[in-house]
Amino acid sequence: MCGIVGFTTPAQLSEQERLRRFAGPLRRMTASLYHRGPDAQQALLADGVGLGHTRLSIVDVAGGHQPMTDPDSGISVVFNGEIFNHVELRARLAAGYRFRTRSDTEVILAAFLREGIDCVRSFIGQFAFALWDPRDRSLWLARDRVGVRPLFYHEGRDGLAFASEAKAIFAGGWLAPELDRAALHQTLHLWAPVPPHSAFAGVLSLPPGCTARHRGGRLAVRRYWDLDLGADAVDHALTEPRALAQLDEILTDAVRLRLRADVPVAAYLSGGLDSSLICAIAQRELKGTLQTFSVGFEQARYDERGYQASVARALGTAHHQVLVGDRDIGELLPAVVDHAEQVLLRSAPAPFFRLSELVRSQGTKVVLTGEGADETFWGYDLFKETAIRQFWARQPQSAVRPRLLGRLYPYMALSQQPPAMLRQFYGIGDEGSAARDFSHRIRWANSGRVARFLAPAFVQALHGQTPAQALLDTLPPAFAGWRPLARAQYLEMQTLLSGYLLSAQGDRMLMGHSVEGRFPFLDHRLIEFAARLPARMKLCGLKEKVILKRYARPLLPAAVAQRPKFPYRAPVAECLAGAAAPQWSRELLAREAVDRAGVFDGAKVERLVAKLAQSGAAPTEADNMALMAVATTQLLWRQFGAQRRIPQARIDQVELLGAPAEAAA
Repeated sequence: MCGIVGFTTPAQLSEQERLRRFAGPLRRMTASLYHRGPDAQQALLADGVGLGHTRLSIVDVAGGHQPMTDPDSGISVVFNGEIFNHVELRARLAAGYRFRTRSDTEVILAAFLREGIDCVRSFIGQFAFALWDPRDRSLWLARDRVGVRPLFYHEGRDGLAFASEAKAIFAGGWLAPELDRAALHQTLHLWAPVPPHSAFAGVLSLPPGCTARHRGGRLAVRRYWDLDLGADAVDHALTEPRALAQLDEILTDAVRLRLRADVPVAAYLSGGLDSSLICAIAQRELKGTLQTFSVGFEQARYDERGYQASVARALGTAHHQVLVGDRDIGELLPAVVDHAEQVLLRSAPAPFFRLSELVRSQGTKVVLTGEGADETFWGYDLFKETAIRQFWARQPQSAVRPRLLGRLYPYMALSQQPPAMLRQFYGIGDEGSAARDFSHRIRWANSGRVARFLAPAFVQALHGQTPAQALLDTLPPAFAGWRPLARAQYLEMQTLLSGYLLSAQGDRMLMGHSVEGRFPFLDHRLIEFAARLPARMKLCGLKEKVILKRYARPLLPAAVAQRPKFPYRAPVAECLAGAAAPQWSRELLAREAVDRAGVFDGAKVERLVAKLAQSGAAPTEADNMALMAVATTQLLWRQFGAQRRIPQARIDQVELLGAPAEAAA
């Protein structure tokens, strides 16, 4: 795992002029991502391009340094991530290419030389890379299928600049940080900006499953992979025994490939089905030497340490835990936001940031996680709710069908609500389940209530933009013809998974402490397999992840294998408005500070904070989301609005290639 940066430069500059204008920005950009790769920092400045790389050494520790250049063609690459099937690809490519290293980076070079940018189709991996081809002066960008690894870029008058994180683009002086109003509004409703938007104006994100080519001053983006969830893709003849056999083959191979490394690989263990299953397979593959890591909470309603310990004992892993309290979360949030580079609606990334610190303190660089199973095998309550609402929508006047929601949400007194109000709240109207956003309307409406706290001037500047419509405009034409649960899965993967879980809660919290996360459930072969499964094998009545739970029975304790989904949450109000609130929150959530930032209404925020600071306050989910959104927006405004200081020692540490010795020193 690494950090990559780079930019195009004008052609035919003298070496002296190229160094004068671009050596400093390239070094600063590279140094700004030191946390992503503390093992080595190198940069290449050549005719037409600058490329920088910070390395976390995992595969071919001795020989995999970057930027890497093919000596015959002059093609150079910087790469963040892993190509897990690099061993198999190397065997296939060896007949036409002389390999000089054991690294997966060189496999990218060899594959590109043979197949062009379409080589990404043969990669099983999580990656973001940039490749400079001097033969036609093209800069190629590529990102993995589901967006595990980030890649941002800026198009300006001087060319194209790119980086693993937006802060590196700012460090190079390509533009000054400014919050993107539309992206922030989208985040308040959808949990993340709609690609290609990022949190910052002028900084775009290459969408998952896409490549891009910059040549002659123009950038062309092309999608190379998308998930087909149409009814024709489903194998209705698939039996459970065959499905279990195929699941075992693909998931085992996905774990096996992700254990490939020249350093030890550990795993996160939450105590739920998904991470426990990954740990069970990994422990088997590693012959009983797996280390596992978990986070626990002082507040019992968030804590899963009992389940974590029982799984660790059953599997025989060497287990490590870190305990997080309310005060810890408040104190961690400034660093969390600095790494996440986006507005957050939940505090959940903070405990993961502390957990990756524990992993690194134990000398571990790589962890497996269970992320992705809920989206792929329909594990969230969202899918059950969508199925019930779809059933209800067939008979909108039924008084019996909505009672199923009472089984899903037993704490809600649905029977006490007027039928007309229930139908309105749950979107059971004339349009019914045919609406493209049917599955997500309630969630987006609930999170969108945070927008009530926006400052009037900020709202006026949005010119009536609708976040949901911005997302719907990006969907493939076939989407409208898919069934409601298939549409729900696609929307979930496009918003919550890619934009939030894999970025703010995944890559950024791991790499904040120089730890690489690997996600077996996000192997594209497994995702495509799950798309072929009949719906009953994923959701049967109100039983979720049916085939996955059936598969887990012989591998896990029964209490875990059949355990209902326990949503991962972390406290909010207690951390930011209660007695444990840190000094920064008292300062940034003050009315004057909120009004100065100009995003939220200071008077409304003041009332919210006063309400939640009261002893015995019982914050609603909407209160928590609003408080977190305001707090993290204020942190972004403060941290990215000021001049960021990169230690000079780290800038000087960047080794500059492609320059005379005296200039590189």
